Amino acid sequence: MIVAVELLAACQLAVISALAVVLTCRRIAIARAGRHRQLLLDRYRDAVVEFVGLDDDAPPEPLAGLRTAEQRSAVGELLAEYSGTVRGESRSRVAAFVTDQGYAAAAARDLRARRAWRRGTAAKALGDFGVVASVGELADALRLDASWQVRVSAARAMGRVGHAQATADLVSACAGGSVPAGIVAQALLDIGEEALPWLLGAMASAEQRVRLVACRVVGLIGVGAAEAEVVAALETAATADPEVVVRVAASEALGRVGGLDAALAIAAATADPEAAVRCAACDAAARLAAPETAAAVARALDDGDPEVRRSAARAAVMLGVADGSGSPFMAEAEAELAWGWR
Repeated sequence: MIVAVELLAACQLAVISALAVVLTCRRIAIARAGRHRQLLLDRYRDAVVEFVGLDDDAPPEPLAGLRTAEQRSAVGELLAEYSGTVRGESRSRVAAFVTDQGYAAAAARDLRARRAWRRGTAAKALGDFGVVASVGELADALRLDASWQVRVSAARAMGRVGHAQATADLVSACAGGSVPAGIVAQALLDIGEEALPWLLGAMASAEQRVRLVACRVVGLIGVGAAEAEVVAALETAATADPEVVVRVAASEALGRVGGLDAALAIAAATADPEAAVRCAACDAAARLAAPETAAAVARALDDGDPEVRRSAARAAVMLGVADGSGSPFMAEAEAELAWGWR
């Protein structure tokens, strides 16, 4: 019996020792691979920075004709890291290079990888590369991927690519709730003015969160060449949308886009039955400081809600209609504005 126990203990010790050797060898191999990877990154980093930062169509010599998959992988990682910081001609040049060298295609293949982290990393790389042709594959990931982290990465990447083609898919993702509304909003902001035609349509969406995102993003993007259409859509949202939060967002957006029609729409919104909307309209009037809002602001100084009266006081000071008002919020408003309220 004692011999059997000793034999079992010896076997267990041998197994533990073998596992320790295997784990040690694995750690050594991982460390060695990490050092080798870092050496490759250091080897090509300067060339990638030079290529991304300079206006030369021809890539530096170290980036031409890379032989091994490891070399291409290292350069692709560096290009994804640095190309996300450039715009315009430099970004187009990088996009053309990563397409010609197969980096974009490799990242697109990784969108179908088994592991979610690889799919998410691939989506980010495609966004950093800025290859317009990848928008369709990113849209598939946005719609179909089971991982919400990958869907978020795809949405951000579509914004980074910055092409209007991505807008409809982003709006649909917001409507379906597959991606948080804030992520969609940032992606649409990254696309910018080219997204306006879709955003105007989104203001009439059946989904509250879509209308809310559309109003907020339009207010930050501006009207572009479609001023009349944008202001008209915002006016409808500010005065007729069934949801208070949307009317508030539309009123705030009107204060940012400006113009005579926006001022008239803001004046109308000061009569909203909800105090939150009236506050937003008065704040928009203060930001816009258009004389067309003066009469509405003066009426709001006597509003039944104290927060509306406080917002109206700020607008009244900005518009110069505070004289003679008995509002107790005037001194407060003047102090806020002196400290740069906006």
